[in-house]
Amino acid sequence: MAYFQKKLKEIMKSKQLTQMELAKLAHISQNTISNWLNDSSSPTLKNLELLADSLNMTVGELIGDFSHNPKLSKEDKKLLALSMKQKKIILKFVDFLSEIEDL
Repeated sequence: MAYFQKKLKEIMKSKQLTQMELAKLAHISQNTISNWLNDSSSPTLKNLELLADSLNMTVGELIGDFSHNPKLSKEDKKLLALSMKQKKIILKFVDFLSEIEDL
């Protein structure tokens, strides 16, 4: 079992959360949570951040040493390594680009 799935199951057990409760807490579908736990799919960076925030954890704590996680793309690994300040700058830039597209 991959580190993420094992860690997520441990967290759910320690917090006594069902898949549905976790899904509501993190604003992620229950089916998505189930797929992660069954290793049918891997979370996106956005979903990892939503999950980590809802559990008061860091993304790193959820996925462990992400440099060895073969399911994460090279780009996702780079994004996970960014500081919160760097992420906020990137998000502002993405918002700016979205506004330009809407014009």
